Amino acid sequence: MSPGKILRVWLLVWPIWLAACTANNVVLGPDQTLYQNGQDENRIVLEAARDGVFAGQGEQRRAVRVLEQAPLAPDQAAAVDHDGRALVRVGEQLTMELLKGSEVRVEEYLPEAETVEMEIRQNGGIVIFDLAEDANRQQRLTVQTTYALVQATGTRFAVITEAENGLEWIVALEAKAGDLQVTAGDATETLTTGEARWVTPVGAPGPVIASGKNGEAWLGQARNSDPEVMLSELLLAPANILADTGGITYLVPPGTPFEFGRDTQGAVTVTFDPQGIFGSPSYTLEDCNGDGVQDVAVVNGVIDLDFNAVQARVQALDVGVFNRTAAGNGSLQVFDAVDDEIGRVLLDAGPGEIKTLSLRHQRFFYRARLALGDACFLGLSLTPPGETRDVVDQIQVRPITENLQSDAVVNILATSADRSSENGSFQAPFVGPDSSIGPIIIDGETDDWDELAQWGLGWTTLDTITHDEGCSTRFPNAGNLTDLSARMQLAFDKEFLYAAFIVNDDGLVTYTGADERLFLGDSPQLLLDLDLNSDFDEAKLSADDVQIDFLPNTGGPRAAFWQLSSLASRPLVNAAVAVTPTDSGYFLEAAIPWQSLGFGRSQGDKIGVVVSVSDNDTPGSNAQQCIISTSPNRDWQNPTTWGTVLLMPVR
Repeated sequence: MSPGKILRVWLLVWPIWLAACTANNVVLGPDQTLYQNGQDENRIVLEAARDGVFAGQGEQRRAVRVLEQAPLAPDQAAAVDHDGRALVRVGEQLTMELLKGSEVRVEEYLPEAETVEMEIRQNGGIVIFDLAEDANRQQRLTVQTTYALVQATGTRFAVITEAENGLEWIVALEAKAGDLQVTAGDATETLTTGEARWVTPVGAPGPVIASGKNGEAWLGQARNSDPEVMLSELLLAPANILADTGGITYLVPPGTPFEFGRDTQGAVTVTFDPQGIFGSPSYTLEDCNGDGVQDVAVVNGVIDLDFNAVQARVQALDVGVFNRTAAGNGSLQVFDAVDDEIGRVLLDAGPGEIKTLSLRHQRFFYRARLALGDACFLGLSLTPPGETRDVVDQIQVRPITENLQSDAVVNILATSADRSSENGSFQAPFVGPDSSIGPIIIDGETDDWDELAQWGLGWTTLDTITHDEGCSTRFPNAGNLTDLSARMQLAFDKEFLYAAFIVNDDGLVTYTGADERLFLGDSPQLLLDLDLNSDFDEAKLSADDVQIDFLPNTGGPRAAFWQLSSLASRPLVNAAVAVTPTDSGYFLEAAIPWQSLGFGRSQGDKIGVVVSVSDNDTPGSNAQQCIISTSPNRDWQNPTTWGTVLLMPVR
């Protein structure tokens, strides 16, 4: 027999309370008895089922003996201690079972109105509400809990307080659609049979959590003893979310919340604090630790992490940080549901050091605060209790350096100290609806690029061989076909950098491996210095120097992104790529989101660029046998050998 059925059977042996009501708001004097005039169905009555039951307020509070029935006035409270158990009946409409240090007070009861209104205030503990249905008139119950407002019609539900975690659970034991509503934080949510939601001092009710028979069974244990675990531990699995900043393609304005690390358990809500630590903060996307993943670089800033949308127990947090300057450059704090600090750890790291900041506690984490003076947020882990997790080792992209020879990406040429026009100076027109030039459509057709040529911004020929002088290897049985030649164009708008290639190739041999080394086969390529202003004269690679390769496979064209200073790579999944075969080779066009590059650029800016095409003429192999480029001095390791492209203002 279920605990709910036990309760009903026990109630059947109660005496029937009958009483007359002379007013809508029933007030019982201290000397009135339960069975006055034989009619007291509208009375408010407390019955003690165990010791530890009390009635009244303050100094007027008195103990109620086991099986004693005590009438209650609306201004009197019924309460039980941790081991006590009592039942409060409000007329024939409502029965409340009090457990585990709970207290209730009937603040309004209108039994003779057309609609029976009942207002109850609950303080702590566990209270099970059983609201009867009446076919003749509507009955509405409002319960003001510590953190929420619960409204019900004809339903059975429980309000369970977890003081340790600073939350309350509302569990629907029997409730049809529309019968049970929970309001908190200016939001109202519903519950039906077998569902539960939590509420905290701040914010909206939590998501629906399936309670099923677990809720009934847990209440049965609470009725007779202390449950082995808290209800939260029964209904919620330990949080287990791992996320790096590679999923952040662009930064929202400070003060704007956004989801981070979403999976089956929900997501962390992240907000960049607009106030910062000592004044105006800075938040930018940069690859701080050279793993090919864009990180959130923070100067004098605070990142707020909210776990209320996570449908799990957060009791362990690990945050990966790359410290850029002096030691002691930040801290991580975690807070409970009432915003009390649970724990804090300082960023104890030297310049250029990566650190995992870790906090563990038995209390649940509802919010965290990461303050950084000059460091980078790399990612986080909501780690199951009892486990350890090195965030950086788990989330960083592994640089693909195995089995790469020193000239595997491109050949090494003599460095050039100065950038000059011979390395290639180009113009990329601004296109789209805000321009007099039409948009670029990535559809594998050349018509929109041919339109650009009418503006005097036509195709640029790649006529310099920069690897394997003479391109001596030929495709088998190529005849009179051109071994390798190409033309290119660039364009841009607010969202994308566009590139187009018309390639003549005597035989298409694309890369067949599973990683991102697309250059080991026929492949157009861009080298980009995305922050030319900061390192124009630097002959060494930095985090803003990248390589983008394209796979001209008509069955599955794609793009790859390389962070050159670390040789780390990743698929450029947000790029749009289209390929069309031609009689003499292929046409490839692509749209590369500025956000995926981590650097937004606008009209009038200049960026470093080399446009190249790699060639492989040996079927069945993965090799880079020949490269033609726009820069005769092209050295992938020395950005001063690269050319420049002007992002032209609108025309």
